[in-house]
Amino acid sequence: MTYTSIAISELKKLAVQILVQKGASEQEAEIVAEDYLDADLRGRSSHGFASFSTAVEAFENRGKYQVERFEGSVLSIHGNGDSGHLVARDAIDLSLQRLQSQKVLAVGISDITRFNCPGAIARYGAERGAVTLVWEYGGKNLMVPHGGKQAAVSTSPFGIGIPHTDPLFVVDIALSERAIGFVELAKLKGEPIPETWGVDREGRPTADPHQVAAVNPFGGYKGFALALAFEILSGALVGVPIGSKGSLGRRGALILLIDPTLFGQSTEAFRDQVVAFLQEVTGTPAVDPSVPVTYPGQGSEARVRAQLEQGVLTLPEPVITQIRNWAEAAVQAR
Repeated sequence: MTYTSIAISELKKLAVQILVQKGASEQEAEIVAEDYLDADLRGRSSHGFASFSTAVEAFENRGKYQVERFEGSVLSIHGNGDSGHLVARDAIDLSLQRLQSQKVLAVGISDITRFNCPGAIARYGAERGAVTLVWEYGGKNLMVPHGGKQAAVSTSPFGIGIPHTDPLFVVDIALSERAIGFVELAKLKGEPIPETWGVDREGRPTADPHQVAAVNPFGGYKGFALALAFEILSGALVGVPIGSKGSLGRRGALILLIDPTLFGQSTEAFRDQVVAFLQEVTGTPAVDPSVPVTYPGQGSEARVRAQLEQGVLTLPEPVITQIRNWAEAAVQAR
């Protein structure tokens, strides 16, 4: 596999150009492009520009979301095929108007397209002062149940953002042993994968990414149990068909926003306790002194800062070629 370096500023400009041609506003395109860029900067290449086609295709048949209900601490949104990147952020912005008085907000979103990484949405809420929990239903059976041979459950990724931490504490995890995007990336690179990642059509472990029919849950039955629960929470609970009736174009999401002062303590008391705890954990002696203990979000933030300082990203050549081809077609279509 040949890799090519590209200036981060150029890559983002091209991505925005492509999405604008597909019908996004400049501001909308900036948000979506930033999510894919952020994934690559953080080392989550499975959700970076290698999978940008998902965003491009989503804007081709995009609808417009509607707020169905906003009463007390409950916000319900029907996406109508709108971009999950945008709907989730708008939902958080709308909810934050009431968070100080309600202390807890529950947001249910149905019928949206992908918002890529729930961690990015959790980070958005945490940056605005809310403890933010995000569950996303992926819309399709991609994972085998524990002990099963065929896909019967989604990977149901989730994100958790804790405010008043620096760098922000952000969990971003799919419930599969490895996100399906890494299998697709291995196909692109022409590389084998660990046999623990997925199974073929007969339910047998395979190291050939082209033979992967479904991925495995992480942690065996524990990951499978969480996947079942999270698919119900982010799918059935918000009114989206799940299981065999699921659809990639009809994804769901559940977002919980919690004010750190919910149980009577001040924001400062919450912050001080969390920061002190994280310092204790990261101060633990490391097995390898060259690899210090870090908390979720800490290592990836350091990577982002280093990449931005360099100003370039190195990606598989086919990924950059495709981005440039799309951008050229966008210019010609004007």
